Amino acid sequence: MAAAARQAVPELLRLVYGESPLPKLSLDQVERVLELGVRYDMAGPPWRPGRELLADDARSASRIKCDVASIEACIPPSQDYIYTPLADPLLAFVDADKSKTEPATSESLNINLVLGSDFYGPAAIATADYGFQGYLGVPGLNDTGSDSRAAAYAYNVSWEKLPPTPAASSRAYYSAIGLSDFISIYGVAPERPADTIPIVFSQPVLPSSISPGAFRVTLNDGSVVTPLAASLNPNVEYNERQTVVVIGFFGNRLAPGTPGALFPAELEVVDVPGNPLTLIGPNGFTDATGLKAASGNPYQEGKGSRMLRAKLNAYSQLGEGAPKWLQTSTANSGSDLYGDLPGLYRLRIYNNYGFSPDGIASINPDDFGTFFYLTAIDSSGRDVQIAKMGKRYKIPGYGTVKVLGLAETGPKSRDYGPDYIEDHDNQYDVILQGSPEAVRRIHSVTLPSELTVEAAASGGKRRYRAVYNPGGPGNDPSSNPPGVPFVVPSTRQVMPVQDDITAASYVTYVEVNGTAARGPDGQPVGRLLGPAVISRRTGYTVNAYIDPSGNIFYASFPVQSACNF
Repeated sequence: MAAAARQAVPELLRLVYGESPLPKLSLDQVERVLELGVRYDMAGPPWRPGRELLADDARSASRIKCDVASIEACIPPSQDYIYTPLADPLLAFVDADKSKTEPATSESLNINLVLGSDFYGPAAIATADYGFQGYLGVPGLNDTGSDSRAAAYAYNVSWEKLPPTPAASSRAYYSAIGLSDFISIYGVAPERPADTIPIVFSQPVLPSSISPGAFRVTLNDGSVVTPLAASLNPNVEYNERQTVVVIGFFGNRLAPGTPGALFPAELEVVDVPGNPLTLIGPNGFTDATGLKAASGNPYQEGKGSRMLRAKLNAYSQLGEGAPKWLQTSTANSGSDLYGDLPGLYRLRIYNNYGFSPDGIASINPDDFGTFFYLTAIDSSGRDVQIAKMGKRYKIPGYGTVKVLGLAETGPKSRDYGPDYIEDHDNQYDVILQGSPEAVRRIHSVTLPSELTVEAAASGGKRRYRAVYNPGGPGNDPSSNPPGVPFVVPSTRQVMPVQDDITAASYVTYVEVNGTAARGPDGQPVGRLLGPAVISRRTGYTVNAYIDPSGNIFYASFPVQSACNF
């Protein structure tokens, strides 16, 4: 080790540990301190990595310190990513898209802007379950007045019972879409209210490849249906975009086995010559043609909303946000709701439908303990249940962890009342703060679904609520049309947690000024310009490229080089 480096060690240790006497470190640890010190010195705003940080709010006396092995965990989200000058076109492009207030259409979402999106495995369809029947394009459903309520009931749409709330939007009263709004958003006029199937992929979808002709739905009677529309909405944030919702006429509400029941049996991706549906994975593009999945039915007992994955990552702000016209999908991230805090982690719950307490109402940021609890394992092999927000739980042998609340709901509000509106997509984030060792001991998330369970950490037995997809009965089922089925509630589920903190399984592909050139195998082709975005916590990197026509694009996966330009 050079003499200058040795002289720097004591000061760096004081920065890291903020105390005296200084701890004894191995040579490897000293080199780690030096490496981190140089990185932080070169990477941006001055930051003292060893400053003492309040673990709770200003009233709390407990503190946490960053140690050498986990110093990245103490970086607040705003200081996580390094943006080189090569990122300038990317940042300008994202900002321009976020500022859009029009056109407020599904088609406007089909630009290739996928930024830090999760992938969950090889290219596959996780689920393609029947969503809900007859809710999209309801004639006469225009506002929150009595005529609209009558129209809702006439077309078997549930209506939420709310206290007097003059400012409440229509989405607080019903989850259906009126005919005029549907035509404006999707550009087609259904002959009757249409149905949905959310197609939940394991990887994000290349937005420009989405079209209704890419999907074939086979019903239980053998008939084949091509959807009227296919859309990223409501999975519109730049770090989502794995779920495509297809809209069409797929059946009725009779449960399988009931005489006259008509429902989707299978969904398959079919070829669209010149523009096949394409998934974006860690190694590039995958043609999704031929992928298929059987369709579950939400009108059948035990087939309600369910968790598909629970993925644990160091919290990242990369790719958060959406065009401004999609108000509930903006400013709803963990740092938007809980602040620019160090030591944040994100447990993302990926689900088949989206969740609602009753099929209309929204999940609120403070609803964690109403629907979920987490389980960690301590150094003695005992389970620790994490059931309350705001409480710091000790995981013996590893440190502490606290649930700040849920995110990817809706924007922050002073009052999460019955008129609160979330984005109703297929992701919910549990935002955690704590030591990385303790956080990584979380092994499962439970959705008890109205079962009374023993939750010792919360002080005994407690009752949890079920969730529904957005075709549920609402909070006033007695007012619904008699005899009309609505989707069933969830049942008890336990989902193992995937520790993705080290792997950082995200993917990025963004075209900022035109479609990038493609090689014979359909992969983008370009010359590497260099790194544009680098995470200090995980090392996740997005590179900038230029294609033979001068189009700039960005990718986190290796891109084929192009010669002679």
